Amino acid sequence: MEIDLGVVYRESRLRVSEMVISCDDTIAVPATPGWDVHAVVAHLAGAAEDARTGNLDGVTTDPWTAAQVVRGKDKSVSELCAQWAQDSTPLESFLSTPEGKPFSNAVFDVCSHEADLLSAMGQPVDLPEDFVAFSRRAMTKSFYAQVASAGLDPIEVSALPLEIFRSRLGRRTEAEVMAYDWSALATDYLDFWFIFGRCEKSLGEFSSS
Repeated sequence: MEIDLGVVYRESRLRVSEMVISCDDTIAVPATPGWDVHAVVAHLAGAAEDARTGNLDGVTTDPWTAAQVVRGKDKSVSELCAQWAQDSTPLESFLSTPEGKPFSNAVFDVCSHEADLLSAMGQPVDLPEDFVAFSRRAMTKSFYAQVASAGLDPIEVSALPLEIFRSRLGRRTEAEVMAYDWSALATDYLDFWFIFGRCEKSLGEFSSS
């Protein structure tokens, strides 16, 4: 099932903006150690700005995201959300085109941080079902491709779609991932599973479904 990446990005952006506009922006976000709510929003706004201006050297690396947080540190959350809305307009339009399909990582990023913020605020981590299903397919496909490229024996994993999305992006502990339904011992495969490393401590997330 295909999804409109631009629409998914926009809807997540709107939900995040509504969530953070009146909250305490100094609340720590355990899923992104060292960042609070303000830093997460600064990153999201900064990433859209970088996409608009073509500042993509080092995209997704720690220095790239850290620079976004620094740029936004003196702006209010309201100002950051307004900037994000303005800078994301061309990005959202592009993501809705056939040419935008290979850039689903932008959507994974915003939805991942939406979940991070929900978790930090003690709310259920509920994301749109069509996006979660899409992310499960994409995340498992890329994992199986990595396994094959590394010359490892094929392996299959089964878990709730949200679990796969959250864990592949580093929001679960090694023990939590080992508890998934694997077709073989998963130990040798975990370095390929975790794209952004492992959580040291469980986030204790829950969903309403």
